[in-house]
Amino acid sequence: MDISRSRRIRRTRGTHETHGTHETHTTRTSRWTRFTRFALVLPLPLLCLACTDVVAADTDPPPPNVIDERSEVIQGGGGIDLVVYEAGNLDGPPIVFIHGFSQNNLAWERQFSGPLAEEFHLVGFDLRGHGASGHPVEAEAYTDSQLWADDLAAVLQRKGLDRPVVVGWSYGGYVIADYIRSYGSEALGGLAFVGPVTKAGSNEAFAMLTDEVLAIFEDVLAADLRTSLTATRSFARLMTASAGDDFETVYGSAMMVRPEARQAMFSRELDNDDILSSLDLPTVAFHGGSDRVVRTSASEHIVDLVPGAELLVYDGAGHTLFMDDPQRFNDDLAAFVRSVHPDR
Repeated sequence: MDISRSRRIRRTRGTHETHGTHETHTTRTSRWTRFTRFALVLPLPLLCLACTDVVAADTDPPPPNVIDERSEVIQGGGGIDLVVYEAGNLDGPPIVFIHGFSQNNLAWERQFSGPLAEEFHLVGFDLRGHGASGHPVEAEAYTDSQLWADDLAAVLQRKGLDRPVVVGWSYGGYVIADYIRSYGSEALGGLAFVGPVTKAGSNEAFAMLTDEVLAIFEDVLAADLRTSLTATRSFARLMTASAGDDFETVYGSAMMVRPEARQAMFSRELDNDDILSSLDLPTVAFHGGSDRVVRTSASEHIVDLVPGAELLVYDGAGHTLFMDDPQRFNDDLAAFVRSVHPDR
């Protein structure tokens, strides 16, 4: 394969301007001002009619198939309970979000509550051992690739999604590869890798992680609570480009995961180059230019292997780039999904 032709890299800078909310506020304010001035000279019957028109114009109901976030419990691989979240336009192109190691679906809050929900059918779930899903203690519940594949398959089947774009953040890259190895890619529409990892348990895999995270990772997996607390706090700071609420969410979510699960998840030995090189799906990789957890070379490796894949590097964003620059991420993801589903 001619890598120079198959690999496209684009760096993005800055932040898009947001006009939607401001325009709505301005329109409503000016409309109400005109109405109050007009009302001073209207007879009462005509005033009532005018009032009806203004209220109708300002309270147009949302499309009937757009829903706020809701959740349900389904059975995943081996019968484990998985909590699945759903929001957005049920008639829109589907997007499935898979969070990373020691996190949960809260990571995607700026996607589920943002403008993506107006256009797309958004689905996410808490991985086994994470968030509100089941937390088995047996190592086998996390080391068997078939179970991870079955989890994603159960979500897709339950929601009846038509060729979804699957977004895998960090450890979510493993889950995508596990699924494709077991079920193939025919049911999928496209793939979006975010700060991804696809190799595990080898020198090549460790080389794709930063020195900063490697220095603390053994303690992150420790069973001793004090050791784990300290290391996980440092891990959370490496993940987020800025302090504040994002750090608290990342740190709190990480401490919900049992040490047995953490240790087992990273005892796996994986090499998914064969899966990546055989993909025939639209694929994009997102990477934070200031990612302090996973090196950009991990995304470059994916783009080198997947024919026609594109790499978007966000200058100034970290491992949680969809939190650090959500508008840019949402816009780029929306454009990618539209390209996968041009007729919807």
